[in-house]
Amino acid sequence: MLDVFSYVGAWGIQALLAGADSAMCIDSSEQALDYAHRNAELNEVSERFATVEGDAFAALKELREARERFDVVVVDPPAFIKRRRDFKAGLRAYHQLNQLAIQLLNKDGILVSASCSAHLGEKDLIQAVLSSARHLDRSAQLIEIGHQGPDHPIHPAIPETRYLKSVTARILPASF
Repeated sequence: MLDVFSYVGAWGIQALLAGADSAMCIDSSEQALDYAHRNAELNEVSERFATVEGDAFAALKELREARERFDVVVVDPPAFIKRRRDFKAGLRAYHQLNQLAIQLLNKDGILVSASCSAHLGEKDLIQAVLSSARHLDRSAQLIEIGHQGPDHPIHPAIPETRYLKSVTARILPASF
C-alpha cells in the first residue's frame, strides 16, 4: 500500500497491522517521517515499511515512471482550497493527485481520496475521483463515503465545520 501525504504513517502502519505485505509513506516533512519510522518500530512492522521524503506529486510521478504498482493508494493531502478564490486551482490539484494515484494502482485496486478543504464539497470530491478515473479510461465503484468523527463536531449554523471527507473507490478497467 502507498500512503501519500502520510505525516506520521497512520494509514500505512494500520495497513501493515491489518495484513498488508508492505507500506510506503510519502511526506515532505523529514521530522514526520522520522516519527513514522518510530511508529513502525513500536508496532513491530518496520521491516515491511519504507518512506520517501519529498514533494508528493513529484514522488508519484517517479513511482509511475518506475512502473511501481500498489493494491491500495491513500491520498490525504493538506487543504488545497483554503479560501473560496482557491477553488479552481485546488480542484485541479485534487484531479491531478487522484489521476497520479490511480496510475499506480494494480488492477481492481483501491483508492482512498481524502480532503480537509472546507470549500470542497463531498460531491466535488466524488466527482474528482470519478472524472480522474474516466480520464484514464478506468471506472470507479464507490465503496464508501467517509466523514469526520465525533472528535470534529459539526455546528449546524456553520457549514464550514463539516470539512473532513473521504471517498473509497475500487478502480477497474473501463470495460467493466
